[in-house]
Amino acid sequence: MKSLRFQLLVFSALLLAKNNFTWAQAVSEKKLQGGVTGSVGLNFPKMGTNLLGSATGFSSSFGVSFTKASKESQNIALTGGLEFDIDRINYKVTGEDVFYRFTDKVIKPQGETVASDLYFNLDERIYEPLYLALPVGLTFRTDFIGDYRALFRFGLRNRFLLTNTVDDKGSIVTAPGGAVDLNENIGMKASNDLFFYNANLGLSAGVEWNFSGSTCLVAEIGYNYGFMPLHLTRKEENFTLFTYDQTSQTATYFRNQATLNQLHLKLTLLF
Repeated sequence: MKSLRFQLLVFSALLLAKNNFTWAQAVSEKKLQGGVTGSVGLNFPKMGTNLLGSATGFSSSFGVSFTKASKESQNIALTGGLEFDIDRINYKVTGEDVFYRFTDKVIKPQGETVASDLYFNLDERIYEPLYLALPVGLTFRTDFIGDYRALFRFGLRNRFLLTNTVDDKGSIVTAPGGAVDLNENIGMKASNDLFFYNANLGLSAGVEWNFSGSTCLVAEIGYNYGFMPLHLTRKEENFTLFTYDQTSQTATYFRNQATLNQLHLKLTLLF
């Protein structure tokens, strides 16, 4: 009886191994894989001005992804997709006092200010933009070892701004240097602040697991290096932030300057 059980156990193990090998072999021969993807991560703004500093923020994304193997080799593939990026970008004032003028929920650029505007003395700012991302890149991957294969990706992540809201902490003042009323400006609108196009270079490494039939789960850790400015307001009349000299009673407008680096964990389900 024990001998029979042992033989059945060996037979079952061989059958399972054969099926796993067949599934992995079927996946390795597929030219095109597609599926859903999502990620969570951290944002690290790199500042280009001494008037504002950065703080770690959060990011997430979701969408669809595809991988198409090259004709020459299954180990090299083109990767692309369509995703939505939800970012949280944090800034804080580190130098002299920074102000802006606003009416209701609208932050006013220099060229559109009016006498009835209120003043806000800024301490901290959080941007919450939504981007449409179109990543494209190359994937290098090993052959399957059992149900697993390692992969490495690099490419360009193109991002287009869809919406943006601004949450500010600070105080409402009657004028720069005037009476202070501690407050928060939540859900503010700042047009022409974030540039509509943003891109970064991405590197990631991970593992693909063929866990059922031709279905695979890819887990990867990646880093996106931001080389394009987040804020690209060239015209001074569109600047919204300013410092104020009490002696000369003059406002000096400036624009925020920063690029965005990201560290993320990404999961992709491919079919």
